[in-house]
Amino acid sequence: MDPYRYFIFNQRSMVVLGLLQIACAGLTIVCGFMDGAFRKESSLSDTRAPIWAGVIMGVPGVLALFSSQRKNPILVNTLIVASVFSCFTTTVIILYASLTLSYGEEDDEVFSHTLVHIIHTKYILNKFVQGANIAMLIASVCSLCVVLAITYMGCRSLPHCRCFDNVTGMVCMPL
Repeated sequence: MDPYRYFIFNQRSMVVLGLLQIACAGLTIVCGFMDGAFRKESSLSDTRAPIWAGVIMGVPGVLALFSSQRKNPILVNTLIVASVFSCFTTTVIILYASLTLSYGEEDDEVFSHTLVHIIHTKYILNKFVQGANIAMLIASVCSLCVVLAITYMGCRSLPHCRCFDNVTGMVCMPL
């Protein structure tokens, strides 16, 4: 087997990863809207962190779609920087969803003298927000895996990579 081959930026993989990243970002934004609309007002929920972080999560997905069509090293470098920044914002979402997973559930509602349908409504809304946080947590972990794969593929396609031979323009494959 030939130890060298021409390196071609894998278009299909990058398109699939870009679409998965955009889907995870969209799910995070939708769950962030649900979290912001139905959660009790607090300083943590006023930040709207999942919405803004979801928008930042979508940037590497869009850049991955563009870079799969154009083999531009500047675009790939931008993709790598956006992916690293997206990793940090994704960890913010994971922390937010973890901290607010049980937030809003209060035991004193059981002993208060309010109407039964109000207690049921509050319970359903708390479970709704908790489900949105669980979906946000799962989407963030999946997004972290996808963005790391995008970063790895982007780094492998750059001429500055150790595996890239500047003389021949080929990539050395391990035997």
